[in-house]
Amino acid sequence: MAGTVVIKSYRNGLSVHMDPDADIEVIKQDLADRFRESASFFKDANVAISFEDRKIDSQTERDLVNIITASSNVKVACVAGHDKITQTMLENALGGLEYKSEMQKDTSVQVVKGTVKDGAVIDVPGSVLILGDVYPGTTVMAGGDVFVLGGLFGQVLAGNNGDPTRMIVALEMNPEKMRISGIKYHASEKPKWTIKSKSAPQPKMARLQGTDVIVEAIDNNFWKRFND
Repeated sequence: MAGTVVIKSYRNGLSVHMDPDADIEVIKQDLADRFRESASFFKDANVAISFEDRKIDSQTERDLVNIITASSNVKVACVAGHDKITQTMLENALGGLEYKSEMQKDTSVQVVKGTVKDGAVIDVPGSVLILGDVYPGTTVMAGGDVFVLGGLFGQVLAGNNGDPTRMIVALEMNPEKMRISGIKYHASEKPKWTIKSKSAPQPKMARLQGTDVIVEAIDNNFWKRFND
């Protein structure tokens, strides 16, 4: 009998296609089998995952992610949206993680799941990956890099250990304050925060260029420039 799960890969991500008519428990077992069989192929990849072809609730989604991580060494950074714009933004942001892991030996990345809000302060010695938004009035501090798979609207400080090569990446970037290695970013206009943006957000990266913090838009070819 044909399996109920098909796994397809794209840059920095995997899509899991599920038989819409199959019993979910059968799908879970097939998913575990597929990832066990492919463990040597995927190795310890850091990826975004999307679940396709049938609607699932949040608990089932968590169950499927847990099955993947328990059946392989794959690290699931986040569950991607089903629309192409969201997947493209995630791929571009995850490209930063891939680039940094290749260029530096610092592989210590702390993952924060969910939105940072209510005046929270995140302070980590290495790099941090936030799977959600960073609301105004909150602060994220990292000795390494800061990656936000959401909107960055609070205060953010990267490179607190004095490393000027550190970066800040977000799917939407409009911080209250931003510093890299102690150097402050001077925005051209005052930040305006809104829950619902009128246009699709543009992934951006902040980095040091000389003694200035610059912000650049990220497109599909962005990371290739650093490897030339």
